[in-house]
Amino acid sequence: MNKLVFVIIALLGLTIFSCQPKVSEKETIVNRIDTLEYMIYESGETLLDNKKPKEVSVLYKEYAAKYPEDSVSVKYLFKAAQVEVGLGESLVAIHTLDTLINRYPNAEIIPNVLQFKAFIYDDRLDRVNKATAVLDIIIEKYPDCDIIDNVKAYKETLGKSPEEIILEMEAKQKQEETVK
Repeated sequence: MNKLVFVIIALLGLTIFSCQPKVSEKETIVNRIDTLEYMIYESGETLLDNKKPKEVSVLYKEYAAKYPEDSVSVKYLFKAAQVEVGLGESLVAIHTLDTLINRYPNAEIIPNVLQFKAFIYDDRLDRVNKATAVLDIIIEKYPDCDIIDNVKAYKETLGKSPEEIILEMEAKQKQEETVK
């Protein structure tokens, strides 16, 4: 009798679990990303360590590696690089951006990706020559992109201190006022 009860319970358990909708690995990753993004950006929770940002960065890249044809992979790689910069991992972020550029060379976001890469070289790594080279690529390859004016203006400020930039802006403003 005990064996019969055990078999019935086991069969009921299998039936219940087999009727549950199965969550795909893809959905599991996206759900975990959504949860972490909420915890990091929206919950108001103070993060005392970098575990959650590191985990979300890993998940962004895992998703992009497993589902490269999914259009969200481009966005996830860009977000991963942003998180990596926030974590002080600038060289890792450059590598992530290079992965994005190489994997999705025709993506609409590439000029923005390149501009972010230039920013990292300039602001985080103090490599003005590399930043200039990246901005030159944008100017050459994407002359009609919507950020081209910003890129050109940014290039003019490379290697200058904030004080120098302010003085140049004031001089330019004075010159414009005298022309009027």
